[in-house]
Parts: sequence; structure tokens; C-alpha cells
Amino acid sequence: MTTMLTPPDAPSGNSADGEDDLIPLLRSQIDAIDAGIARLVAERARLSARVQRARIASGGVRVELGRERMVLAKYKEALGDEGVALATAVLRLCRGPL
Repeated sequence: MTTMLTPPDAPSGNSADGEDDLIPLLRSQIDAIDAGIARLVAERARLSARVQRARIASGGVRVELGRERMVLAKYKEALGDEGVALATAVLRLCRGPL
């Protein structure tokens, strides 16, 4: 569900009761989202480490490139070309030291 903070036909620009008052609220919402993203990436890294250990224990490889290509494709589909850069960073972080 999307919550609109201002009506779509509200005038743009800075006013005493307009955008200037809204900026701190919007920034605090962005900060909360960033904190959530960081928590999710940390959890993904923990899960990825477990998968890597299990794969190695069963005689497999630590990094499965086919799976990584699938992840890259999903991010690209969801976010466009910039999503690939984000997915690459997430994969690198979750892979751990090679």
C-alpha cells in the first residue's frame, strides 16, 4: 500500500507549510529503508555462507556461477541495468573472501 504524503495536485516548490517541512520526514523514511536494506543484506550474507558450507561439504564448489547469473538477471528485470551493479555488489559482499 502506498501512502501519499501530499496530494498529486499540490503545488510544487518550497513554502512555509510545504516541501521544506516534508524533507526531514522523507529523509527519516529513507534512513529507515536503508537500515532495513542493510539488515536484509546481512541476513542474505549469513544464508549465503550456510549454502556455501553445505555445498562444499557435499563436494560442490563454493561459488555457483549459474546461480549468480540468475540473481543478476532478476535484479536487472526488477531495476534495469543499474540493478546489475547493485546485484554485483550484493553478490560480492555475500560471497565472502575468495
